[in-house]
Amino acid sequence: MGFASMGEVIAERALTVLQGDGYTKQVFVRLGKPQSSPQGDESYCPIQFVGLGDERIRQIFGIDTFQALQLTLRYISFRLHHYRKESNLILYAWEQGDDMGFPEYPQDKSSSNPPGV
Repeated sequence: MGFASMGEVIAERALTVLQGDGYTKQVFVRLGKPQSSPQGDESYCPIQFVGLGDERIRQIFGIDTFQALQLTLRYISFRLHHYRKESNLILYAWEQGDDMGFPEYPQDKSSSNPPGV
């Protein structure tokens, strides 16, 4: 399996985008199973955002699978909160104004670079 593959999807969250004209659409965050890199010296977790434009599969690396998973969850939070602020669209999981199930980290609020990137 190359880096272009999600492998086994272990979690998926559906989000709703509400546009100014009242139109809504579903977007998805897909999380792949953390795994060792081909070199075996670190681990990564595949992630994909579907419906927010760029749908490339990305890999977030960590020293082991736990760190890869932690950094991936933080990366998801950063990307979603950044998208919501930059797009001026309403993006939510359960009700408007929620944190989408991904709390925003205080140190990420002032940064334009996602954590671990």
